[in-house]
Amino acid sequence: MKTKFYEKTGETLFSDVLSNGLTVYYLPKADYNRTYGLFTTNFGSLDTTFIPRGATEFQTFPEGIAHFLEHKLFEKEDGDVMYKFGALGAQTNAFTSFSRTSYLFSTRENSYECTQLLLDFVQKPYFTKENVHKEQGIIQQEIQMYQDDSDFRLFAGLLAKMYPESPLAADIAGTPATINAITSEDLYQNYETFYHPSNMNLFLTGPFDINKMADFVKNNQENKMFVKIEEIKRQPFQAENPHSFDQIELEVAMPKFALGLRGEDELPKSSKELLIYKLSNQIFLDLLFGRTSERYEKLYNVGLIDDSFGFSFDLEKQFHFSILTADTENPEKLSQALQEALKSYKIDKDFSVEHLDLLKREMLGDYFSSLNSLEYIANQFASEIYDDLNFFDLPEILEKITLDVIEKHAEKFINEMKLVEFTILPK
Repeated sequence: MKTKFYEKTGETLFSDVLSNGLTVYYLPKADYNRTYGLFTTNFGSLDTTFIPRGATEFQTFPEGIAHFLEHKLFEKEDGDVMYKFGALGAQTNAFTSFSRTSYLFSTRENSYECTQLLLDFVQKPYFTKENVHKEQGIIQQEIQMYQDDSDFRLFAGLLAKMYPESPLAADIAGTPATINAITSEDLYQNYETFYHPSNMNLFLTGPFDINKMADFVKNNQENKMFVKIEEIKRQPFQAENPHSFDQIELEVAMPKFALGLRGEDELPKSSKELLIYKLSNQIFLDLLFGRTSERYEKLYNVGLIDDSFGFSFDLEKQFHFSILTADTENPEKLSQALQEALKSYKIDKDFSVEHLDLLKREMLGDYFSSLNSLEYIANQFASEIYDDLNFFDLPEILEKITLDVIEKHAEKFINEMKLVEFTILPK
């Protein structure tokens, strides 16, 4: 087992790779009274075309199958696993993103029993024609619920225009048609390919004894049979050229506007540079458009934005993009103001060393406050593993980010990005 002490946070992280390929992280927290477990597979909504285990040719599966699998793993021959966690005094949940699916529990008691239940239910699928058919109706209701959410429609609509003819253009949950096309055989093929321990990691944090918990997990895995480790061959991510503008009409009180910046520049190869690139562009947006910027105050005071204004920078190894969104009576004027800010950032008063120092102090303050939340640590840890870097490396990486570093990365991103506008107008 490897041990690494993070001086900035005072945390000690233990990690181990078991003989079946499963990577396990342990973060003991002696002063806490809750244990949190997160079991993650590197399999998300983007993974619809790949070579299934035992096959030789690429095969495309219906959109939404990763999310469907997430739902179905909770149902077993003897009932719903959620009730078993409840009987142990624990809460459980799961979520699917573009690239990952995670299952979790949180409990004040029975931490070993909950860890065993988490490992066992994820590693024992039970799919039948009947229970797949039943789930199709449940997921279709979920899809419809999101279709009635105008903020979700804005985000999904913009992504579809930014990355046409790609898995990013599709809802993570799929569509009623693709959900109806999923069979139990499809689920088993996807499960057997992506739920091998070598494609998964387990993160445990709480007041457990590290040696006792490590032995417990190791014994659990050694008592199960797994097929041999094989490399997963996924189809490379591809998208057509973006559509620069589109709008739809919905029952909304005020227009909703989104400006998308599709990254076209080549991403850094090393995990360290990749994390620096991501943080630099996140801070770049915060410098220009965050609540501490003069621009935010001006746009707010003239009524072009309100508290709904927000922005983000998303990065996976296959793609990267920024999104800026707002409820506004004048989408055209707001779009013009945002684009002008991006073009002239070098002479912008908000793009300064003093402003950067303020934002970095705020980020570090938020970061160290977040260390009090086991749930936040686990969720961030699972979603931000850059090979040998993780959530606990953030303070050290943040120290290296200067205004020159931000300008270097922002220049690449801005020079080569493709702009997309998407608006929802009131009916």
